[in-house]
Amino acid sequence: MKRILLLLVSFVMLAATSCVKNVEVEPESMTLNYTDLELQVGSGKQLLARRYDASQIIWTSSDSTVASINDKGIIVALKEGQTTMTAKSKQYNITAICLVKVMPMVIEGKDIGIGADGSVFIIGTDSTSASSGYSISKLVDNTLTKLPDCGAVRVAVSPTGVPWVVTKAHKILKYNGSGWDEMPGKGFDIAIGANGAVFAIGTIETSPTGGNNIMRWTGTAWEDMLDCAAIRIAVSPDGTPWVVNKSGLIYVFGGNYLWSAFDNILASDIGIGADGSVFITGKNDGISNPDIYKWDGTFNWNNLHITGGTNISVTPDGKAWWLDKDNVLHNQ
Repeated sequence: MKRILLLLVSFVMLAATSCVKNVEVEPESMTLNYTDLELQVGSGKQLLARRYDASQIIWTSSDSTVASINDKGIIVALKEGQTTMTAKSKQYNITAICLVKVMPMVIEGKDIGIGADGSVFIIGTDSTSASSGYSISKLVDNTLTKLPDCGAVRVAVSPTGVPWVVTKAHKILKYNGSGWDEMPGKGFDIAIGANGAVFAIGTIETSPTGGNNIMRWTGTAWEDMLDCAAIRIAVSPDGTPWVVNKSGLIYVFGGNYLWSAFDNILASDIGIGADGSVFITGKNDGISNPDIYKWDGTFNWNNLHITGGTNISVTPDGKAWWLDKDNVLHNQ
């Protein structure tokens, strides 16, 4: 009898054990490592789900043009906007979401130059040497690619996308596709028009209130332009230089030795697009980020009432790009 009872107990225990092994307990929830994210354009993050391997999940984005996600849960931010990432178990009817907000890429720099062909170059904030200045990069599709073996403080771009720079030691350099050619003379600022005309602010102070000599590139040498001095320069599509002097006054070259002044506004920098659009940053008289103004084509300057800045440049279609006091790039 005892033997029969022992066998019966063993059978019941074995059956109970077998039943436990065959029961699959469905997880109560899925938890992601992020429930919301803020990413800059071009950056990325990986989503992970607790108790799950990435291969056990179907990953989807509600708007894959804003940010995409692959089968490993890696998010790539593509453009400004908002999207929702959903993680769904392949085995269970369980999901989890992460709200992703994509912000504009933050680009920092000391100066910006834009060519008539749309080429954009940025003088960075990372110093290359005490005498040269800061790194030089080309901006394409929100990606900065550094140019080799050079540093600078100011940049201008030719109609064919060739950068000319001024170093901290006032050397003027031109990029040849793989390196830099040193040009004659010394400069403080440089500008190139849509027609290829090149002008520079020299290093000779010709006026205590106006600034330094203004130079025009002849193709082989610099020639001084008389009767005006400045510290910043831009060039119109027809090759006419516009300058800002040390006092903040704006002058436009009128031909021969004549310069015409705007006496209704003060500026700290000036930029001109290939379409003729003229923008300035207001004079910095203790103002952190002076306002941005656009010339109306006659005599007046319209305040755009947008985040102000310091150094400014203009795209071929007449949109202003500028850097603020914290070296952050903005554009219209």
